[in-house]
Amino acid sequence: MPRVTEPSFQFWFDEKWYTTEGAKTMARTGTKDDLATMRAEYTRMRDVAQKRIKRLEKQFPESKAYLRHQKGFAKLRELDPRDFPKAFSELAKFVKAKASTVSGQKAIKAKTIKTWQEQGIDLNPKNYDMAIKILEELRHQKLIYGSDKVRELADVMLHLDDSKINQWLDNLDSLIRHTDQLQMIPITELNGYSMDEVLELLGE
Repeated sequence: MPRVTEPSFQFWFDEKWYTTEGAKTMARTGTKDDLATMRAEYTRMRDVAQKRIKRLEKQFPESKAYLRHQKGFAKLRELDPRDFPKAFSELAKFVKAKASTVSGQKAIKAKTIKTWQEQGIDLNPKNYDMAIKILEELRHQKLIYGSDKVRELADVMLHLDDSKINQWLDNLDSLIRHTDQLQMIPITELNGYSMDEVLELLGE
């Protein structure tokens, strides 16, 4: 039976080895056994990460944790040794994050809904995905004219028919300037207008 040599450190006892600098130091100064443990730890974490990504794909495909890592993490043999420390720390960061788990995403969702409800936004589990889509598009277009404007426009849009949402998302730059006016118009009327009619009503 081959002799097993214990590494001179244990990853789980010291989080510093999971940082990029720590991983670089270990890759540069560690013993042969240390580096073998490090590679084994990478493989272990990758197995965990790949399973989490698949679960997120099924239940939270809109989450940042999934969108940022949907392609997964490279296998150990695919990594250039020079890139290994950075890849190791990025993998560790993902595995450590609560957002990488389904339970963590559920907690984030519940907290988000509660926070927005406390601010007067009619957010609930049924329209949550649409709300996130609206808010992400607002941020993507860098239309942050103040958080109140963003929340108020999102609240109006959450009450629209689904068939209207994409049209509104395509005209956010014009709509956000008239958030106060839009809040005064009954949703039944807004749903009855075409986008051209809405913009004309707003003086655009």
